[in-house]
Amino acid sequence: MLFLLAQQIPTKTFSADDVLSPYIYVFYAAFIVSFLFTPIMRTVATFYGIIDEPDRLRKMHSEPVAYLGGVAVFIGWITALAVSQFILLHRQDLLPGEHVYVRFAIVIGAAVIVVLGLWDDIRNIKPWVKIVGQVLAALFLLSEGIGTRCTASLLNPLSARAYAFFYGGAPSGNLVPEWFILLTSCVLVIVLVVGCCNATNLMDGLDGLCGGVTAIIAAGFLFLAVHLAATGGSFDANRDALRIVLGLALLGAVLGFIPYNFNPASIFMGDTGSMFLGFACATQIILLAEERPKWFLAGMVMFSLPILDTALAFTRRYINGRPLFSADKYHFHHQLLQRGMSVRKAVLVSYALAVGFCLLGAAIVFMRTRYAVAFYLVIFGSIIVAAFKMGMVHEKVRVAKPTPLGSEESNALGASTVSTSQNANVLEIPDKLESDDTLAAGK
Repeated sequence: MLFLLAQQIPTKTFSADDVLSPYIYVFYAAFIVSFLFTPIMRTVATFYGIIDEPDRLRKMHSEPVAYLGGVAVFIGWITALAVSQFILLHRQDLLPGEHVYVRFAIVIGAAVIVVLGLWDDIRNIKPWVKIVGQVLAALFLLSEGIGTRCTASLLNPLSARAYAFFYGGAPSGNLVPEWFILLTSCVLVIVLVVGCCNATNLMDGLDGLCGGVTAIIAAGFLFLAVHLAATGGSFDANRDALRIVLGLALLGAVLGFIPYNFNPASIFMGDTGSMFLGFACATQIILLAEERPKWFLAGMVMFSLPILDTALAFTRRYINGRPLFSADKYHFHHQLLQRGMSVRKAVLVSYALAVGFCLLGAAIVFMRTRYAVAFYLVIFGSIIVAAFKMGMVHEKVRVAKPTPLGSEESNALGASTVSTSQNANVLEIPDKLESDDTLAAGK
C-alpha cells in the first residue's frame, strides 16, 4: 500500500536552500537559548555544589568545575523543537498549510535520559540503573512507531535476492514475516540507544571533546537529512522535515555550549549532557535507517569515533582481564595525551578525525548500497588493524628506574613523575586504576 502511494506522489527535486531555509529558525533558537542558559546553569551548579572535583588520575583539571552544562544543552534543544511546531513544511506543494510535527516520544525519551544523567551527576548511580533507563527511552521511541520497521529495507531485499538465486524469478510478496521485522527492529533500536548513549558518555574525557565531536557529527547528520529531502526523500514530507529539525536543534544547542566548555572549561556537561547527545545521535541514525541501508551505514560511519573508542575500550579491558565497566586512562584521547599532546591538540586531532569520518559517511550516500557496504567494511577493518598495531588495545605501564631530576630520561617521563625536593630522585607513580563500576568510566 505504501509503495503504491509513493508511486502516486510526483517526485520533485529541491535545492538545499529550499529544504533548509524554512527550518533555520530552529538553529537560532537552539543556539541562543543554550548560549544564554549555560552560564546560568554554571551558577546554579556552583551554588548547590554540583561540581566535578579533580583527582589527578583521570580528572586532570586543576580546579573544581561546575556540572549541569548538559541541562543547558537540553533546554536549547527542546526550545528549538518547540519553535519548529510553528514552521510550515517545505513540501507545501503536497501538504499546503501543514506544520512540522515532532513525535512526542522523542521528547519523552530525551527527558528520561536527561533525568537519568542528572541523577547520576548528583548522586552517582549503578550501571544497571543507567542501562534500564536507556532501554526505557528506546521503548518510548518504539511506542510511537519510530524505528519499528527500520530493518525492513534490508531484510526484504535480501530475502528477495536469496529467493531469486535459489528458485529463479521474483517472489509474489515479502518473504520476511512482519513479526520478525518488528523483533529485529526493536532490538536494533534498543542497541543503538544504549550503545550511543554510553559511547558519547565514555568519550567525554577532555574539555570540549564530546561536545565538539558531537557538533561535527550533527552537521554530518544535517547534511544527510538535507540531501535526502532535496533529492526526493521519502513520500512522508514530515519525516524529511523531522530529520532536518533534529539536526539543526542538536547542532545549535551544542555550539551554544562549546564556548564555555572548550579548554580551559568553566563548565562540564556531565552525564546529563553526554548521554543526551548520544540519545539524540541514536534517534537520527534510527530515522536514517528507516530509509535504505546505505543511509544507515552513512550515519554509523559519521558516528564512528565514539563507536571505535568504546569498542576499543571494551576489547582492551577484555584482553587485559579487567571488568568491562572499570575505569581506565587508556581511551583514545588519553593515549593522545600520553603521546605528548596537549589537551587542546588532542581535542583538535579528535575533531579532525570526526570531520574525516563525516566526509566518508557523506561519500557513502553517492554509492550503490553494495559498494557502500564494501566501503564500510574496508574502513573499519583497516582501523581495527591499525589500532592493534599502534598498541591501543594493550595497557602498557612504563617502569622507570630512579634517575636524577633534570636528566633527559627523567624529563621524558613527563606528568608521571614526582619529586620531593630539588635534588630528589624521580620516581614513577603508576596509574591507579579505579573499579568505579560506572558507565561513565574513562571520562
